[in-house]
Amino acid sequence: MKKTGAALAVYALEQLPIRYTFGIPGVHNTDLYDELGKSKKIRPILVTHEGGAAFIADGISRTSGDIGTLVIVPAAGMTNALSGIGEAFLDGIPMLVISGGVRLDTGKTFQLHEIDQHKILAGITKRSFLIHEHKEIVPAIFEAYRTAVSGKPGPVFVEIPADIQLFAGEAGNYKKQRLPTVTPVTPDESQIRDAARLLRKAKHPCVFAGWGARHATDLLVQVAELLSAPVATTLQGLSVFPGNHPLFTGMGFSRAAVPAAYNAFKNCDCMMAVGARFSEIPTGSFGAKVPANLIHVDIDPVVFSRNYPAKIAIEGDAAEVLEMLLKELKATGVIPAKKSVSAQIGRDRAAYANEWMKLKTARVNPLLFFEELRRELSDDAIVAVDDGNHTYLAAELFTSMKSGQFITPTDFNCMGYCVPAAIGAKLANPDKQVVGIGGAARF
Repeated sequence: MKKTGAALAVYALEQLPIRYTFGIPGVHNTDLYDELGKSKKIRPILVTHEGGAAFIADGISRTSGDIGTLVIVPAAGMTNALSGIGEAFLDGIPMLVISGGVRLDTGKTFQLHEIDQHKILAGITKRSFLIHEHKEIVPAIFEAYRTAVSGKPGPVFVEIPADIQLFAGEAGNYKKQRLPTVTPVTPDESQIRDAARLLRKAKHPCVFAGWGARHATDLLVQVAELLSAPVATTLQGLSVFPGNHPLFTGMGFSRAAVPAAYNAFKNCDCMMAVGARFSEIPTGSFGAKVPANLIHVDIDPVVFSRNYPAKIAIEGDAAEVLEMLLKELKATGVIPAKKSVSAQIGRDRAAYANEWMKLKTARVNPLLFFEELRRELSDDAIVAVDDGNHTYLAAELFTSMKSGQFITPTDFNCMGYCVPAAIGAKLANPDKQVVGIGGAARF
């Protein structure tokens, strides 16, 4: 069976959890856009700049089960999208980047937009594909999706040359192609038992959670309550633990953190880090004190013992590991009574708010702004925050209630994220309130 490459690409995209694509049509992807225009499932949305397209796609992926997808022109379109692709790569956000490419059938070089896109993208994508034959398109896009959502998620790039898009070629049995399965890592049960023993013996256990724990909030709460353990998060993972919970201390736990976090963690003798990498921001430029008894849980084994040595490193999905750990903790008897830290956390949080209330300013007091914003929003409202001073004010003063509802650029730390990410979040969640917070903080 013969099909055009554009038709095959759109067929493959329609089999994936994709409702929208973002980009700008041009000479090297016109045929893709012609086919997208016929699709009954996918709506192509045009943008004024591919950088915004990438941040919109990021907002889609962070706030829904869909994967944010770009359809862009090669060269300039790809370089325009680099900031959003880089943010997704460092933050672990799945993204599909579909690009046109120069023709392969002319025998000519120095074509318009002719550049080695794969070399440029090698450091900020998990993988890239250059299509040479029509029959490669469907399996390549399926494999790109599997790669993007597996392990530590991230962006994957697929280049489809213009001649392959335009002309029909042998497609093979493309409708018999199936999505590759994602094989989960099975956590080591002996490590789970060792972790449970370490936590049971601890006098002052603590929990540090990141974005990787966003689908395990209920289990995090159960573990923290069972251990009477204070909980701090990364900046990206700020909403993975309810902000109004008495054991929640805030973002980070170094001297750069709020007093509630620093005080609750300063005597920590056993820390369980879940889906967190101990990167620069939440560790206060690596000034955080991490105990020797560190239990590190992550789906990406690359993070283990990179900045702080782990006594026990457990590779696996956060929800699966926490479920096994909770079962082990409960099965081994009553947890020894530990002094509750929640009262001190409450006092520290109240004292910190009181300090903000003393601020003399002709402008709106940030605490009052964020408290009023919280009152005006539903618990499941999505808040997109840009990069700047206001990022950290929001992290300290806004109370996030539901997991995954606070999204912000972190390790790539790129400005210009807020508005397009909020647009993506609203497209993916039309029934939810979505708020964007941007601009420098002056008071």
